[in-house]
Amino acid sequence: MKFLATSLVAAALLPLAARADQPATTSAAPAPVVPVPGEVSPVQTDDRLHFGSISIYSENDKYFAGTDEHYTNGFKLSALSTDLRNFTDDSIPFPVRWIARGLGSFVPPDHPYKLGLSLGQNIYTPKDTNTPLYQPNDRPYAAWLYVGAAFQIYRPPSLAGDIARLDVFEVTAGVVGPAALGRQVQNGFHDIIDAAHAQGWSHQIHNEPGLNLVYERQYRISTARARDGWGADLIPHAGFSLGNVFTYANAGAEVRAGYALPADFGSNLIRPSGDSNSLARQRLSVFLFAAVDGRAVARDITLDGNTFEDSPSVDKKPFVADLYAGLGVGTTHWQVTYAQAYRTKEFDGQSDRSVFGSISVTFFY
Repeated sequence: MKFLATSLVAAALLPLAARADQPATTSAAPAPVVPVPGEVSPVQTDDRLHFGSISIYSENDKYFAGTDEHYTNGFKLSALSTDLRNFTDDSIPFPVRWIARGLGSFVPPDHPYKLGLSLGQNIYTPKDTNTPLYQPNDRPYAAWLYVGAAFQIYRPPSLAGDIARLDVFEVTAGVVGPAALGRQVQNGFHDIIDAAHAQGWSHQIHNEPGLNLVYERQYRISTARARDGWGADLIPHAGFSLGNVFTYANAGAEVRAGYALPADFGSNLIRPSGDSNSLARQRLSVFLFAAVDGRAVARDITLDGNTFEDSPSVDKKPFVADLYAGLGVGTTHWQVTYAQAYRTKEFDGQSDRSVFGSISVTFFY
């Protein structure tokens, strides 16, 4: 929890501190930017990009699927800083400088490092949402409302034979059950679109606080002109999550191809460790991508039910995979992606796989 508190304070203060350090004139020089070895410096594309990115994700099974079942809705708001080495200079106010230097003591030399914050909610329902009766053989009603704090360490390709690497450590904490507001969000949105309410929320899993510790390592192998011309990336990953909400080991990969690919680590669905950014932006990026993420699942509270008391539950399947593909378009300050996702069956008796769309919009500043 100390890491979570430190991350929250640091991410909140870093942009303010950097702006406060700037002279109040229109001709002021930009804040110092530490170039990343092996990649285009942000100053060469747009010298206003100093602080990081803000992303909004929306996932729903209504997007080109037309269903309202299983994993039915996800929302995530996240912020990811720029390289924190930019905030270790003596001119930066003490609290931020102290935090940036303190975290840097855990990072190998010449490795950029970043902090991220997130707020999100996932909603799950059975296939039949029109009945108020308990459905023991279908997925329970459940929602997961959470905040997260992530610490990222980046190894530039110049240090590893043109293979970039990202290590992500993340803590997510939140609540499942009625306190996660799944009923209010789903039925409130149904009121907006004039759709029928889901009738069975009285049978959702009970309130329980949740905590997950997540680690993931990602690599990026790129063709020679991938950043400033036509090219391709291969982005494999592997990691794990430990906690009372989700415990699993995962592995997968993404392939993307197009023009001026961003120097990040792919276009992920809503999941821990899924955020990455690069402030080395081009005026226009266009790319296609396809990816898979497989999980060996030991615990999923939305299927297994509550940890310390009886609640609705089903028998989960031990292996689950997400397969998705889509399109991304980016500019200096914006990036938009859309993916169509297919999730394999998650519990015994599930009649068909889940299908949902995933939209992300990112602003770089």
